[in-house]
Amino acid sequence: MSQHTVSSTSSARRGSEISRDLIPRPAPRPVERALFGDAVPIPYRWLRAADSPDVARHFAAENAHTDARTAHLASLREELCALVDDPVSPLELSAPVLLDGWWYIDRFAPDGTATLSRVRDREGLRSPSGIPRIEPERLLDGEEILVADCLSMIGFAVSSDHRLLARAEAAFGGCRLIITEAATGQVVDSAVGGAGPDIVFSADSRSLLHTRVDDLGRRHQVRSHRLGTSAEEDILLLEESDHWAELELSRSRDGSALMIRSVSPQGSEVWLCDLRAAEAPPRPVTGRLTDARPARLEHAGDRLLVIHEDRETQRTVLSEIGLDTTGGLPGMSALLSAEDDEHFESVEAFADVIALQLRGGGVPRLRLIPRRADGSLDLQAAHTVGRGGTLDSVRLEPVPAWGTRRIRYRLDSFLTSGMLLEHDLDTGESIELLREDAADFDPAQYVERRLWATSADGTRVPISLLARRDTPRDGTAPALLYGHGAFGISTEPKLRPEVRAVVDRGVVLAIAHVRGGGEMGPQWHQQGRGPRKQNSFADLLACADHLVDTGWVAADRIGAVGDGAGALLVAGAANLAPERFRAILAGGPLVDPLETLLDPNVMLTLEEWAEWGDPAADEATYRSQRGYSPAENIRETEYPAVFAWTALDGMDVPPACAAIWVAQLRARVTSDPSERPILLRATPTLGSAGDPRVEGVAWLLEQLGAVTLGE
Repeated sequence: MSQHTVSSTSSARRGSEISRDLIPRPAPRPVERALFGDAVPIPYRWLRAADSPDVARHFAAENAHTDARTAHLASLREELCALVDDPVSPLELSAPVLLDGWWYIDRFAPDGTATLSRVRDREGLRSPSGIPRIEPERLLDGEEILVADCLSMIGFAVSSDHRLLARAEAAFGGCRLIITEAATGQVVDSAVGGAGPDIVFSADSRSLLHTRVDDLGRRHQVRSHRLGTSAEEDILLLEESDHWAELELSRSRDGSALMIRSVSPQGSEVWLCDLRAAEAPPRPVTGRLTDARPARLEHAGDRLLVIHEDRETQRTVLSEIGLDTTGGLPGMSALLSAEDDEHFESVEAFADVIALQLRGGGVPRLRLIPRRADGSLDLQAAHTVGRGGTLDSVRLEPVPAWGTRRIRYRLDSFLTSGMLLEHDLDTGESIELLREDAADFDPAQYVERRLWATSADGTRVPISLLARRDTPRDGTAPALLYGHGAFGISTEPKLRPEVRAVVDRGVVLAIAHVRGGGEMGPQWHQQGRGPRKQNSFADLLACADHLVDTGWVAADRIGAVGDGAGALLVAGAANLAPERFRAILAGGPLVDPLETLLDPNVMLTLEEWAEWGDPAADEATYRSQRGYSPAENIRETEYPAVFAWTALDGMDVPPACAAIWVAQLRARVTSDPSERPILLRATPTLGSAGDPRVEGVAWLLEQLGAVTLGE
């Protein structure tokens, strides 16, 4: 099918000649915000009154206006919906897992339900790939159903003898713990409620160690429950008094120990429990670590492996320390340091190998390092698994067996549908187990690239790019530029139906991995948070410029896209340089962050306070947010067209953020609303009828002049 497009100007006008009198313009009701000697009129704060009839009428008016301005896109929306409907869930890309001679199997039904089962390993059971072949709705010979409906199960554990199964089922006020005989399904114990999803059996299978949640749902205690007794008799092993910290449990692969980790945005602490003495107090290993980038520990059977940051070089380091370490990490022995553009994220230990998860050039990699007979690491024999593609994202998958000789991982890229593979330690080969369906996809028709833009301060910023091979590289193509840049979250290139729907229309898709994200390590996050948030905006603008300068895209056909904090990114960048973008698509946008952080009715987590700072308590934070808040820094000039969507319920960002930003834009920008409309879609919930994300993409394609007109 050949692709035909119309110019962005004529496309934006078609079906959208709406009288300016019909554009919703909420009346300002100014109140004054006075803080740190700064008095600012806030005209639309009244839109934060979620239960107000006036606010409800305003959202209804916005929806009616958006309906009128996008009615002509109905067929395009239907076409896009057909392309992206029923994508394969990542959960479905799972294969049976072998542990102590049992294959544990997740079965997924077309209706979204899931079943947990198991079958004993035996001769003739395995397929040529080395795992049992699973057929839908057909059990293997000898397969036992352990949990018929996993919908409410959010955690489970198997006893070391595989006789008992414990599951944590979601319930009001915390999880309910149910222990059953695996072979019969008979309930052995269901006394514990108000628990977290973390559950681990003791070595003798007579006790269950678990976390307990407080009134706010925080996992603040670790308890040992003797099976067959009442919950009131549980032994309290540990309580975390820091009300911002939360406890996590993990069992060592060799089954000898339980690791307890206290985690908060401000630091961490780690303890060890001997699972042969399930009622003994945990032993502190690290002491309280107050660094914002705390060390990560892994139990490796005969030693502890530690990933930490060298304060002088700011490189991550893999070190080891003895199992008997108590109260601190002064005696670590460094084993391996990250190279340039490299960062170690985590490490997992097995009897014969360790799996080091890292990032190289911003892309996830997996390095396997063999262990010698004495447990030490053979660093010279280390090797990276995967195909080595430019944007191949390789992630370790769960492998519970301590003595495994096959390491499972997932591989994704723009040019590869999700693949589940196993690396055979004996042969050195990787075996494909499963692959997500990507019907009619020919990777030879596309190109993916890693580009590097240079930000205003000289920092190199990675870009992941996907385009059709026949897309002209003469500076005429439209572009969708996506970014997030907050909370240390990384955005990985993946082949998805919605990605193809955009690229097949001649649009260049680019992900800007700006500072504030996690792609280049903790320092990358630190350089784009709090008072340094402006770096994120500068990075996005640099990425847009680089795409234009290298001929990939047209300067007047760039659409910037972001959700949540990513919408703050694109809106903040547009305030600095509105001429860079033709259109903005903003989902659940945190575009009024200062007022949101000052609003006592908004429930914020410590992670959010740590990311943005507290403007009520710190003048520097207030001044910084006052300087970049998108809703408070709109200029009287031409702006990109805007489509914002939000949900009235069930989202972390208050819907008023989008409404206030849109109102401020309409009050100040000088753009012709026929050429560059400013629209707001408000749905009851994100899952309600008419997905605003698809509607927004259809709108964006039209704004960029990338609408298919014919065969």
